[in-house]
Amino acid sequence: MLSYLIIALYVLTPVTLLTSHSLPSALFYLTAVLALALLVKRRFVGGLEQTIRYWPLIASYGVLFAAVATSSLVHGQWAGANSEGALRFFLGLWIFLLALPHINKDLLRHTLWGIFLAGLISGVIILWLSWTVRMRPDTPALILTTYSSITLLCAAMSIYALKYPLTNKAGLERTIKISLACVAFAGFAVAQTRTGLLGLPILIVISVLLFVNLRKPLKLVGTILVVCTIFAGVLLSNDGIRSRVVKVYDEAITCQTENVRTSTCVRLQLWRAALDAGQNNPWVGLGNGSHFDDYVENVAVPKGLAAPFVVDIHFGEPHNDVLMMFAAFGVPGALGLLLIYLVPAFYFAIRLAPQYSTQVRAAAAMGLALCLGFAFFGLSETIFRRMNTMGFYAMFVALFIVLSDKHNISDNTQSLHAPK
Repeated sequence: MLSYLIIALYVLTPVTLLTSHSLPSALFYLTAVLALALLVKRRFVGGLEQTIRYWPLIASYGVLFAAVATSSLVHGQWAGANSEGALRFFLGLWIFLLALPHINKDLLRHTLWGIFLAGLISGVIILWLSWTVRMRPDTPALILTTYSSITLLCAAMSIYALKYPLTNKAGLERTIKISLACVAFAGFAVAQTRTGLLGLPILIVISVLLFVNLRKPLKLVGTILVVCTIFAGVLLSNDGIRSRVVKVYDEAITCQTENVRTSTCVRLQLWRAALDAGQNNPWVGLGNGSHFDDYVENVAVPKGLAAPFVVDIHFGEPHNDVLMMFAAFGVPGALGLLLIYLVPAFYFAIRLAPQYSTQVRAAAAMGLALCLGFAFFGLSETIFRRMNTMGFYAMFVALFIVLSDKHNISDNTQSLHAPK
């Protein structure tokens, strides 16, 4: 019963992430409680072995919390929201990494339906809003930039899942997955957000690595370049997307001499302020992400790093996840977030190698897309602005680690010797 409830909550998590402000957090904690209950029921059998096996991954996810805790102690004020987010990464990953192998692999794989449904629903919502609203649409739960980027990620995962069958109706399943991916990608394209375009090349590269069996490096690189060129041509044929891409360059050039109120220039000013904050406090940062606004007003503006209108807008963050952690918690904070991206990406990249089974490689591709997608999306947007995305990220990194683990392929996790 616990296994089915965990699967159901996993399916609901990405759907609610893109439709609700409050439900994702409740689902994250409920799923974590049920995962702990499952571990207690199984007497934590295999937990020590799994922890030892993945200790580099688990330890790397604890670095950010250690950075937040150290900074809080030095500044004498606990960074509440930041510490909760860091714990979602650390404890969330650890709990799910131990609990999910106790679920039958044939059942666990159906969590992927949540990704497919989230892509469909978010794609339809963006298309509907774009059709009915003239101005830039106000998407539910998340701002449009983050919303459309996660929609793109869902589209990519739906395509990768063509190599990960969930039913015995192969033809029908392929049709459904491709159709859902097309709807999600159409929603992303219509949204015309430039943040998602940062992650698109790596998603294409992962697709080539998964679907094209080329062992010669030159042919592989050539294929990747051709596919990327085709995608770039298709996207840039859209006048709206092309004009927005060109605008980035123009605005960045203008911002070198004048702090103007444009999307790109505001980001550059926020990045300058974040870099300055981190450089002035390299080991402990400002002590709390909520102090960034005050730093912009009281330090960055007087220094000429940002214009006064940036303060009036009240962004509260620098539109870059790593710079946010750098400003708030110094080098340890930035390092902690980079490890959250890169360490699981290393596991997934290895499992994407040709010698692994198709299902292992497909699950690894989805995991790699999640990690690197969030890393690239986070270059121009604070994707982890809300803790909902942190919980989602930790849950699904753990899921893809387990699904791509060849030692956990057999039914009922025999590798963990879990009692019935």
